[in-house]
Amino acid sequence: MTKQSDDDDGDSVHETVLANLGATAAAATNDDYEKKAIDSEHNSNSGAESRNDPAMLQVITTAASFPAVYSVFSPRMKACICAMASLSAIMSPLATSIYFPSITLIAEDLGVSVEHVNLTVTTYMILQGIAPTFWGSVADGLGRRPVYLATLTVFALANLGLALQETYAGLIVLRMVQSSGSSATVAIGAGTIADIYAQNVRGTYMGVFNALVMMAPAVAPVFGGLLSLSADSWRASFWFLLAVAVALGIGLFVFMPETGRNVVGNGSIPARGINVSVLAMLRKRPRDDEEEEFDEGEQIPPRRFRNPMRCVLMILEKDVASVLFSFGLIYLGYYCVTVGFAAQLASTYNLTTLEVGLCFLPYGAGCSVGSILVGKFLDRDFLKFARSNGYGELVAQGGSGLRKKPDFPLEKARLRTAWIQIAMNCVFTCAFGWCFRSDVSLAGPLIILFCVGFSFNAYATTIQVLIVDLYPQDTASVTAANNLVRCLLGAAGTAVIDRIISAVGMGWTYTIVAGIDFIAAPILLLDYVYGGMWRRERYYRLQAKEKAARSAQIQTEAEAGTAEKKE
Repeated sequence: MTKQSDDDDGDSVHETVLANLGATAAAATNDDYEKKAIDSEHNSNSGAESRNDPAMLQVITTAASFPAVYSVFSPRMKACICAMASLSAIMSPLATSIYFPSITLIAEDLGVSVEHVNLTVTTYMILQGIAPTFWGSVADGLGRRPVYLATLTVFALANLGLALQETYAGLIVLRMVQSSGSSATVAIGAGTIADIYAQNVRGTYMGVFNALVMMAPAVAPVFGGLLSLSADSWRASFWFLLAVAVALGIGLFVFMPETGRNVVGNGSIPARGINVSVLAMLRKRPRDDEEEEFDEGEQIPPRRFRNPMRCVLMILEKDVASVLFSFGLIYLGYYCVTVGFAAQLASTYNLTTLEVGLCFLPYGAGCSVGSILVGKFLDRDFLKFARSNGYGELVAQGGSGLRKKPDFPLEKARLRTAWIQIAMNCVFTCAFGWCFRSDVSLAGPLIILFCVGFSFNAYATTIQVLIVDLYPQDTASVTAANNLVRCLLGAAGTAVIDRIISAVGMGWTYTIVAGIDFIAAPILLLDYVYGGMWRRERYYRLQAKEKAARSAQIQTEAEAGTAEKKE
């Protein structure tokens, strides 16, 4: 009995050493220690003897001196993953905005009114909010790769149908299918960034991600305007989207590794099945005379399907709800600006479809600049705040240790500049409306539009970084929850903005929109003041639930073991 216990203890020590050593090797690239650990693991001596081995003791001492690495992917591989996630995420805004310049042409070709075609924008946004609640939960449970491939397949097939169909009913139904395929890529992309980048640098890379995503609404109308001049007219846009989706899907299938932390941890746990990229299979295919790198005893978390209602339940959490509804109001204002801008440009300045598309470029530039600058600032400000509150060492090591520190004032660390961003957005949104009413030069609205894009995406980046910090193990699901709230509010805005403009004019319409944007500030203030308390309540509640689940599992296993002995 004692010998068996010693063996178990020794195996436990080996597993601990190997786990620590994997992080050490990734951080310090010290092959000597890894070799000693492997040699000791395959040693035929008992666990107690291995534990007294000087070489193993040296490994333990050295490995313990290094913090666990957040992700084992190399910086170059992380950059490639970030690029692929960003390219996937632009599908949703690209499919939305490439459509705008062709709305009049579609209405004429299908024999319906422009208002009927605008309804397809509203239904697209509704599905854009609902679909990620399903896909986000799947991505957190089964991994990122299967969802990337599935959603791009749906998106590609929908574009094929849109390019071939000839009825208004077909247009509205297939646009909804198109939205259900493309919209999830934003949530999954944000989750992928959180998978590979630690908390202390997440702001920078989330800013880059948002910058690339928000360039799509600016560039897409230009492509839409150019493509509408072709022989296929508005259908050319959907042929273009089909080609992009197929090319991107092939690239992801071949090169994209699995990053989901519930599936591969920090990347050190081997992926299985569809979660393995073609490139990884070609590189790591074992020869017949070689043993597998991981034996059956390796603890690999089981893949499991998660309840899509998790996203809805997240919205019901008080701290999450205050953040999401605050950003949802700002997003409502954003869509009111973009939809109203396209229509008013053509009527006020007599611009062609292509010229209207080109006028979106300053907006995209403002979004990109705001996202990148604020992302870098968020990381620096976060580290400065953490140091001043005694958490500097944890943040400097990556910040993953803060998950077990519910007393850390996360909301105050992330939202210190959010108030400036909200104020800027309100001022520039109001000014945007009065530029058209005053009939000023076209340069006026374009400059204001750059400023609106800057302030909006600065706030969007701040909120995106905060929400993935609130749910670090369910980043795709919480991003999908954010997507649901903002898209439903945005759809409500697009449904009524044209009528309000017709009733009271551009100036007063966007003064009202700016007032709605301002309401976001007191809602966010609730999270700034009470969010820490609400987050701690959720943390301890979930901890108690997990502890009860583990106790029940242990009891079930014990009862099963007792039953086997009796047999």
